[in-house]
Amino acid sequence: MNAFRNNIPEKTFATLNANGEFARLAVSPGMINKHYTPAQFQKIAEVVGEGGAIKYSASYSILLSVPTNGVEQAIKTLQQAGLYIAKQGSIVAMKACDFCDGDKMEAAAITEQLYIALEGLEVPKRLRLNVNGCASACYNAIYDDIGLVYQKDSFDIYLGAVPMGVHAQAGTLFAKRVSIQHIEVLLHQIITLYKDYARPEEPFYKFYRRTNTAAFWQHLKNE
Repeated sequence: MNAFRNNIPEKTFATLNANGEFARLAVSPGMINKHYTPAQFQKIAEVVGEGGAIKYSASYSILLSVPTNGVEQAIKTLQQAGLYIAKQGSIVAMKACDFCDGDKMEAAAITEQLYIALEGLEVPKRLRLNVNGCASACYNAIYDDIGLVYQKDSFDIYLGAVPMGVHAQAGTLFAKRVSIQHIEVLLHQIITLYKDYARPEEPFYKFYRRTNTAAFWQHLKNE
C-alpha cells in the first residue's frame, strides 16, 4: 500500500515559500542523459537538507526547494557534481529524449548545436522546444510548443501543441524532412515570428492557433 500512503505532502514549494524564503531549482543529469549517479543523489540531499523538499516533475527533472539565502552556493555545488540546472523565466527552454539510452546518437551533435544557439533566448512566454532522436518520439515531442522528430539527417517539425487541460492536443505537422543544415535557421525564424507578433505573455500555442493562417507562416514554409 506504499503507493497510496502519505498522499498529501507536508512540504510543498508553496508552503515552504510562503514568506519568500525558498527558491526552486530544476535539476537533471543533462539534456540527453537521464541517469543520476548515487553520488549526485547524495549531493542533492545534502543541498536540500532537512528543511527543504525534493519533487520529481513531468519535464525530465527533479525540483528542489532550497533556502533562498543559499541558492548561489547550492547551484555551484550541484554543478560541481555534474548536474544541469535549468534556466527559468520567459525563455526558450530545451528538452530532449534519452536517444535510446545512447544507442541512437545520430542526432546528438545537432541537438547540442541547437541547445547552444537557442536555449535561453527571451520570448513572450516560456517556450518548450523538445527534440526526439528517432521516429518513435517516445518522449512526446509533438506535445510541446515546438517538437522536433529526427529521421535520417532531417527533422519533422510540429507546432502549437496544447499541453494540458480539457482541450489538450498534439501539435500539427508544420514542416517535414527539414535538413540538419537548415533546421537552426528555420527555428530561429519561427521564434522570431513569435517574438514579433505575439501578444504580451501569449503562450506559443495560442499565438500559433491565432495566426496559423497568416501569410508569414506560408512564406516561411515556401522558403
